Amino acid sequence: MQVSKPLPKHPAARPLRWLRHPLTPWLVGVGLVLSFTNLYPLLELGWRAVTVDGVVSTENLRWLASARVRTALGHSLFVSGAATLFSLAGGLLLALLTARTDVMLGRTVQLAFLLPLVVPPQVLAIAWLQWAGPVGYLQGGVRALLGLSGRLWSLYGPGGVIFLLTLFVLPIAFLTLAAGLQRIGREVEEAASLDGASTSAIWAYILLPLLRPHLSAAALLCFLGALGNFGIPALLAIPARYSTLPTLLYQEVVAFSSGGLGRAAALALLFGLPALLALWVQARLLGRSESRPLGGEVETVRTPLKGWRWPLSLLLWLLTLLLIVGPLFAMSATALLRAYGLPLLPENLTLEHFHFILTLDRAQRAAWHSLLLASGAALLGACLAVVIGYALSQLQGRIIGVLRLVVELPYALPGLIFALALILVWLPSPLPGVSLYGTLWLLLLAYLGRFLAFALQPIGAAWRQLDPNLEEAARIDGATLFQTLRFVLLPLVAPSVLAAVLLVFLQAFAELTLSALLAGSGTETLGWLVFGLEQGGYTNEAAALGVLLVLALLGVAGLATLTRWWTQKHASQTL
Repeated sequence: MQVSKPLPKHPAARPLRWLRHPLTPWLVGVGLVLSFTNLYPLLELGWRAVTVDGVVSTENLRWLASARVRTALGHSLFVSGAATLFSLAGGLLLALLTARTDVMLGRTVQLAFLLPLVVPPQVLAIAWLQWAGPVGYLQGGVRALLGLSGRLWSLYGPGGVIFLLTLFVLPIAFLTLAAGLQRIGREVEEAASLDGASTSAIWAYILLPLLRPHLSAAALLCFLGALGNFGIPALLAIPARYSTLPTLLYQEVVAFSSGGLGRAAALALLFGLPALLALWVQARLLGRSESRPLGGEVETVRTPLKGWRWPLSLLLWLLTLLLIVGPLFAMSATALLRAYGLPLLPENLTLEHFHFILTLDRAQRAAWHSLLLASGAALLGACLAVVIGYALSQLQGRIIGVLRLVVELPYALPGLIFALALILVWLPSPLPGVSLYGTLWLLLLAYLGRFLAFALQPIGAAWRQLDPNLEEAARIDGATLFQTLRFVLLPLVAPSVLAAVLLVFLQAFAELTLSALLAGSGTETLGWLVFGLEQGGYTNEAAALGVLLVLALLGVAGLATLTRWWTQKHASQTL
């Protein structure tokens, strides 16, 4: 039996060894797929930004200096920056209180504030409009309590956009900072306590300085998440005539005006610069990061709140009710009311809006399309991620950076930019007799290209955690590379592959940023449909569809959580 040779791990390894390696055909095939789905559309986007009718020109780039673009850029930087600051402050306080104190029901509060990761942004905006809008339950309750009349506040405009963007990216800040706190060992705090430091001094002068890398990473991720969000500005900024970069790009594309696609491509370049900077910073941070914990043994140290325990616990519970439970309750109530704004009384309740959604032909098509596209992207993405993750775990050198960049760039860029890149490639089609524009195939390419990086995260981590001695032992025993993969390595990473499938499905099932430009009549998706219903004035129907979406996504999230628990248990048993 022929023994396969390991992949060369030195960057100066001879190229001929690559040609003889059994994995080379698979890597070439994956490279061709990535070139077709990821690289070529982005290159076409850059080309269209600097050309007009195929001739190199600066016309589109000069348009970026117009007052319209400058206004949208200023608005985007303002709302994204403000949302980043508020989410960092909220995420830090939430992480400290729930992970480092004995606050009551801290785990429940954590799970509640992670719900925006599951709820699509357009559904989150709809829920808040029905909770805190002019006829919402929160605003009505405040009016009744204080004896006031008229509109007290409005979610339309920059204030509402900042507030909802903060809620949308708050889980990112919390998870990043909570991970940083977990790396700080108990010895650090115990040493400070023995020296007489108070709890506030430990938090201010020890924990916060140690969290600076995680604060930087959280700020970068939150800013990018807020900057590229389309669902919230589309529902709250467009009606207030408050332009942002995502809404301006969307309007330029859907207008189909002369030169609109070229201007949109130039705007996409401006829009994508922060994403490129983020990838560079991320690579620098990863290169400098340490995997070992800070301070020795990692064990959670919970500071007793003593007399502050009940007040702080009640405050957290109240915020959870106001910020998380209330909007979901309001959306559910709106879905059950005969008409928007009626009192929540038994005689006003009905299931006709759910019946309308469940029997609507367009909704049935959208559900089938979303299920098909999300499943296809999840399965295909996981298969590609298995090959890419194995290659990345074996290789070193510049090829790592190139391959990782091609995979991660479509996910780091706002979804509208990647959707525009695919439009520029397939309108008109570069292949004679093959037309993908306006079909589900183009949506599948978009989902696959964008969410491949998301599938690569858990699968790549699983490959890196495998003991290299397992593969070495299999080779010594005479197994070929593919026998080693099939019978030894793949069974060990299978739980992570299943987790990746569920996570990609969760992200793709109700997404909007790609569907906003690529979906249409006959190719509807659920994210696109709920957005269209709300914009068309079908508030109760949009709420009913939003409730059904949240229930479905919570079910998938629960399954993903169980899979993660099983993965961790499986990994501990194999050690």
